[in-house]
Amino acid sequence: MDFELATALRGDLLRHGKIDWYVASDKDERMNVVSGRDLALITAGLAAYPFRCKPVYLEGVWGGYYIQHARKLPEQFKNIAWIFDLIPMEVSILIQLGGGLMEMPFFTFVQCQADAILGTQIKERFGGYFPIRFNYDDTFHSNGNMSIQVHPPREYCMENFNELGTQDEGYYVVVTGHGARTYCGLKEGINKDEFFEKIRQSEREHTKVDYENYVNEVESMPGRPLLIPGGTIHVSGRNQLILEIGSLTMGSYTFKLYDYLREDLDGKPRPIHSYYGEQVLKEERTEKFVYEHLVKEPMLLHRGEGYEEYVVGEDELVYYSTRRLCFEKKAEDCTEDRFHVLALVDGERVVVRSKSNPDRSYTMNYLDLVVVPAVIGEYELVNMGSQPVVVYKVLVR
Repeated sequence: MDFELATALRGDLLRHGKIDWYVASDKDERMNVVSGRDLALITAGLAAYPFRCKPVYLEGVWGGYYIQHARKLPEQFKNIAWIFDLIPMEVSILIQLGGGLMEMPFFTFVQCQADAILGTQIKERFGGYFPIRFNYDDTFHSNGNMSIQVHPPREYCMENFNELGTQDEGYYVVVTGHGARTYCGLKEGINKDEFFEKIRQSEREHTKVDYENYVNEVESMPGRPLLIPGGTIHVSGRNQLILEIGSLTMGSYTFKLYDYLREDLDGKPRPIHSYYGEQVLKEERTEKFVYEHLVKEPMLLHRGEGYEEYVVGEDELVYYSTRRLCFEKKAEDCTEDRFHVLALVDGERVVVRSKSNPDRSYTMNYLDLVVVPAVIGEYELVNMGSQPVVVYKVLVR
């Protein structure tokens, strides 16, 4: 409840200019205070730059070690499962102020500067909410798969949870190890009732479920995208790093159907949600449907001087489009009044900068996610390394 209450109340204060002083007190020993007027000026200036948020790292029973090694995180972290790089209600931004740093919730920044960051049409369409979330799921060198799961589609989210819309997801396979695989959709010809009877029995009696006889398997390979609209059974398998994108739900509704009889980090059995899962799972999303709608071959969108852009994930079932930019030296793009999110999924370092004002730039490293605000317009990506790079791009259709 705190997320929804804080968001609504803070948004009302910001919209009506009712903040006299903004107090950032995430650490007891350090408190930052700025006036409401200065807050507006600071956020307006920042919204003209590409930016990255401060990530959040969460341990989990199936967590892996790729991000820990790639980002040189402390050794005491174990089994980092979720890396929240851009989940609106979870992450923050750090602002240099007076020789120090002030930390602000990312969504407060969006509420302050929604037109500049989102673009006017997207702001109106989604009520000022940042409509896509991004996180990494890390099962690299882990002890198993994520749970077999399904998320609710649009109608269920709105009717049962009073959400703004659906909970759709997408996967982009970044790195794979030996035996990596991804599951999406049901196998052809399976009996859904029989499958759920085994799930309920497992929930009651702690018995194994032969899920591989029911859930369709997709070969994992770096660069493979999957769209996962609400109602689609899915799971990221062991030994890979997935960039996960999701839609605009304030909460997160994951109905776990099977979790291999594992205990969580607290030693308790992980909960199963067969009642809800059976209500929302769409049994027509079988292997044939998956390859027609959810796993597609890249399609060349356009070719510029020294770069190519491919559509790698797009379907009428989801409201965002995923792209892949491949280049050796430089690529060019334009926001056209809608924000872009970029991830450096292959390469070492790329500068993202405004074409009209190159000083407005951000240097992203491998695996960083960077928001290009709508107000920037034309921008370019410059490779600072010696090898070709791949940038994964997401935008609202």
